[in-house]
Amino acid sequence: MISLLISVLLAWTPFAQEGKDIPFDIRARQNLLMGKGGTSGSLYYDVVITRQPTQGILIKLPYTKKGGKFSFDLHHRIAMPEDFGLPAEVTTVIEVLSGGTTSLGVYTIADKIHAGDKFDETIIKASSAEIDKFITPMFRKTITMDIRPGPQSISIVGQMLMITRGATTTRVDTPGTRIAAVSNFKFAETSPGVSLTR
Repeated sequence: MISLLISVLLAWTPFAQEGKDIPFDIRARQNLLMGKGGTSGSLYYDVVITRQPTQGILIKLPYTKKGGKFSFDLHHRIAMPEDFGLPAEVTTVIEVLSGGTTSLGVYTIADKIHAGDKFDETIIKASSAEIDKFITPMFRKTITMDIRPGPQSISIVGQMLMITRGATTTRVDTPGTRIAAVSNFKFAETSPGVSLTR
């Protein structure tokens, strides 16, 4: 009987540790807003190459006693005119900073783009400028990070973009260049689990 009770409590433990989503502030500059997902309604932001947290996608997380999990979707940010040159291998590298320039991690998304590839949803662009007409996010990789207890501000910044077509590789690492897109931000506070005692 006791073993049955312990089995039930152990089975419920993962559910008890799930956190609930809590609100946070995205303090990115308005000119970094790429647009809104036509299906999901998620906001998409451009990520620029910089080492200055205030120039990146600045996010103010709320105070938590036990920390939490922060996640977002990372995408390539590609201009896809007719002469883009496909297939192409694209590698995008971003970094998440905290406390000034302290790195919380470097994250990479790498994919091969073929003719006819499209992003999984239409983006309603924030800008109607001619230069933004061919810009699109491509592919999706969910990044999940453990966040320490207490208040914290983080910033998502770009490091570099590499595009390879055949034997030619182009590397983009110029400060101020927009190289990635991010969306679907979520933050959940860690909840205490069920402790088993005799």
